[in-house]
Amino acid sequence: MSGLQTRSPIVVTHEQGFRFAAQIGEHRVPTDQSIRAGGDDTAPSPTELISAALGSCIALYVYQFCVSRALPHEGMRIEVTPRNVANPNRIGELSVVVRLPGHLLPHTVEMLERVVRSCPVHNTLVHGADVSLSLDVTSTDHAVLG
Repeated sequence: MSGLQTRSPIVVTHEQGFRFAAQIGEHRVPTDQSIRAGGDDTAPSPTELISAALGSCIALYVYQFCVSRALPHEGMRIEVTPRNVANPNRIGELSVVVRLPGHLLPHTVEMLERVVRSCPVHNTLVHGADVSLSLDVTSTDHAVLG
């Protein structure tokens, strides 16, 4: 892939049980698992954060579109419903509903759909991202993997 821009790493550390915390710049984002999955349900799960990232990104783009065209946006809601599948275990579908107050002309709705589809999280999910993985177990502080 050409044009890749490297950013600072997000560092995830274990806290307790199934709880972890992601350090993103100056922000700490906790994760946990549901009680049914063995966690304490003290924070969203990692897959819930995927849905939240998509909804938040779309919300920003819709908000900017509305503000730039003086369209009503107060009370705007983005609803993201994940549907899980197995083999491999993952989110198989994310259903998104954008709810805006008032009425929009068909031409404006078409433009808004293009805006929503230009959200970087949407594009990442639709077009995919290469994922590279490496394990660093050289430190004597780590247990040996068997």
